[in-house]
Amino acid sequence: MTEEKKAKEKRPRKPVEPTPKWLRDQALRYLNRFPATSHKMARHLREKATPQLEHFDLSEEKLMEDVGKVVADMIKAGFINDSEFAASKARIMARQGRSVAQIGLKLQEMEFSEADQAQALDKLGEDKNALDRRAAARFVKRRRFGPYKPEETRGERRNKELASLARQGFSFDVATRVIDAENVEIIEAIIYGDE
Repeated sequence: MTEEKKAKEKRPRKPVEPTPKWLRDQALRYLNRFPATSHKMARHLREKATPQLEHFDLSEEKLMEDVGKVVADMIKAGFINDSEFAASKARIMARQGRSVAQIGLKLQEMEFSEADQAQALDKLGEDKNALDRRAAARFVKRRRFGPYKPEETRGERRNKELASLARQGFSFDVATRVIDAENVEIIEAIIYGDE
């Protein structure tokens, strides 16, 4: 083995005691790089600290208690705000052209509480059908479906485009309304709320 290879090999790290200060530092370090929910932060801290337990005389219960305190401190300090994070994610997904159903599933997948999910969806607006129409119109525009296709090929592509919208979580009524729009101006009117 050459000297370069020996130098490049990772040396095993010394075990570090997962004290509350160490956990707090790990939490801040993670938040500097990624946004996180309280659930995701707790999981991250547990995964970082659990391998260290065997080297120190610490119980898993004590670690979970310390992780809970650190996460609570991050929430109290305003570094973690699940309801605002959920609302922000919902707004971004709505602008991307995702259906309300798909947004709800994604929020659930991200392990937000049911209250945070409901609040995020409520902040999008009261008329979920209008939100879905707008999102479907954005999707159609981005994918160049329906009125964006030449008239002679629209009929043969219609079923595939409807299936694509269905996979995105849009209802049949919403999908047919945007796919069967007569022209691009109708799609634009739906997107900008002038319908």
